[in-house]
Amino acid sequence: MTILFLKSAKNSGIFDSSKNVATIKGREFKINPASVISPGDLIVIKGEEFAVMKTEPYLFGEYARRTAQIIQPWDAAVIILYGGISPGKRVLESGVGSGALSAAILNAIGPDGKLTTVEMDRNNLEIARQNVMLTEDCRNWELIESGIEDFSTDEKFDCVVLDIPEPWEVVRKLSSNIVSGGRICCYSPTFNQMEKNVTALKKSGYLVLESMEMIKRDMLVRENATRPNNDIIGHTAFMTFAVKLSGRLTKDGF
Repeated sequence: MTILFLKSAKNSGIFDSSKNVATIKGREFKINPASVISPGDLIVIKGEEFAVMKTEPYLFGEYARRTAQIIQPWDAAVIILYGGISPGKRVLESGVGSGALSAAILNAIGPDGKLTTVEMDRNNLEIARQNVMLTEDCRNWELIESGIEDFSTDEKFDCVVLDIPEPWEVVRKLSSNIVSGGRICCYSPTFNQMEKNVTALKKSGYLVLESMEMIKRDMLVRENATRPNNDIIGHTAFMTFAVKLSGRLTKDGF
């Protein structure tokens, strides 16, 4: 384990055990090379105590370099659950951003699964690669520089996740790459986009399962003064989930 996460009451950072260097708010602090640092330990940096933790995907936003707003952990968790993303599954995503969802998917599918990421922005691809490689085994991660509308493969996927401006334009095209009973998720920030996604999915051989948004409400827990945190992220995006239909119809009776 090379990278560990550091968390205090006020700050966060990372510890690179291969270099014995802790990085807090962009500042590097050399740690005694004789020290053995493991998850669950406390480490004191400039008089501040930090808990040492594994770098799980939900902490991605704390240590990764960002190019844009990342997919938040609560949205990623729903995408993985509703998308049926589990060990051994094959997943296609388009729109990599800074790699937050990629890291969560790789963690979920394990070494026997495969993630294919299609992204047209070379800078996003490189930043996502650097971020995700800090914590995940990326040997089963294929990155392709392309727009999803130009992407072509004979491969079949268990789940497709689209975090792009116009998912509705490609859902019909991608249906041939999703196994029957497989899932598709469209991730869009506006009502109008969500409506277009649902309409296109219904016309393209999918059964729309659900459309939703997730809002996380943190609590400030203090003795005799517990209340909700005022800094609530009120909206991230709308998620629409659909299942690919086989086209076969069975009626009851004989």
